[in-house]
Amino acid sequence: MDLDSFLVAVYVHVDDWWKAHHPPRQRRPGRPSRLSASEILALALVGQWPCWRSEAAFWRSVESRWRAAFPYLCTRTRFNRWVRALEPELKALQHDLAQPLLDPHTPYRVLDTTLIAVLHRARASDHGWFAGQASFGWCAAKSEWVYGFKVGLAVTPEGVLTACLVAGAHDAEREVGDALILADGFGWYLADKGFSGAGWEQHWLTDYGVVLVAPPKRSDRRAWAGAALRWNSRKRQIVEQAIEQLRDWFGLAATGAHTLSGLLARVAAKVACMTCCQLLNQELGRPVRHFAGLMIA
Repeated sequence: MDLDSFLVAVYVHVDDWWKAHHPPRQRRPGRPSRLSASEILALALVGQWPCWRSEAAFWRSVESRWRAAFPYLCTRTRFNRWVRALEPELKALQHDLAQPLLDPHTPYRVLDTTLIAVLHRARASDHGWFAGQASFGWCAAKSEWVYGFKVGLAVTPEGVLTACLVAGAHDAEREVGDALILADGFGWYLADKGFSGAGWEQHWLTDYGVVLVAPPKRSDRRAWAGAALRWNSRKRQIVEQAIEQLRDWFGLAATGAHTLSGLLARVAAKVACMTCCQLLNQELGRPVRHFAGLMIA
């Protein structure tokens, strides 16, 4: 589909969802909004597609290309305020868009985390952006410290995101996993060794009725055989691919946020956009995780 068709398709899904979950209310006194909530959410999702180099470039495109479609377009600053205010709705929208993509026979889901930097570590201070909110976390893949946050994800074997949360970069994997399991509410999970721990696994089984399978550390007496480690690694590749697509296609690695509320809204919009694109792929008869070729300029 072309860019205009993409906008229309996203808006139709968003508007149908909004009308189904938000019945019309009596008009409140005061100045009415220039854009509807459906229009704000649709633009927030479309703006995550990688054909724009920045948020400013996207807004210039909206003003020049879609002015007729949005005759009461507001300023970019006001639009961003509305998107931040609608962050809970973005998360709820993503959850509901994912439901048609879920296979009821899926036996497990996969947990993992990724670090996102909000400032270069040399610029981190007690008086700048995210002061008292962001923290340092060790990125093993790049062998460096990252000043920012940790994003936790739960993914099905088909690559559909079912839960997402933002935590401190220094937070332990098990604590993030605990919050993810509560948010997702599934029964079986696979994870890497950062989530392993006999006490935590017993806690999840006893308190939540959840089985989490994660390879123990090499120093642990419960060490797995090589074949079991390779099996777990193969099954967990799907979450690595989902993280890579979020970072490369939808810009999770560089959100451009300057406040915590802005970061949460941007992460929610990126995850919702990815899920919406997967739903469009399914409707078009394409593999759900193939974003290349979904839209032509």
